[in-house]
Amino acid sequence: MQIAKRLQRQADTCAQLAAATHDEESRERYLRLEQLYRDMLIGDRDGDTRFAGVLNSEVPTQRLS
Repeated sequence: MQIAKRLQRQADTCAQLAAATHDEESRERYLRLEQLYRDMLIGDRDGDTRFAGVLNSEVPTQRLS
């Protein structure tokens, strides 16, 4: 549940930033980020594992050295 709240907060922040910026490139980037966070939020609720590495810290991830 804590992750869902964080994803919701991040999506809301991106939406606010998109609305406040006057730079079209930045606005598009914020809107893409907002959509990504909302997709992760929906996936988390539905049990979708598409973003498992982000949502579940127990899933092994490969890190660059």
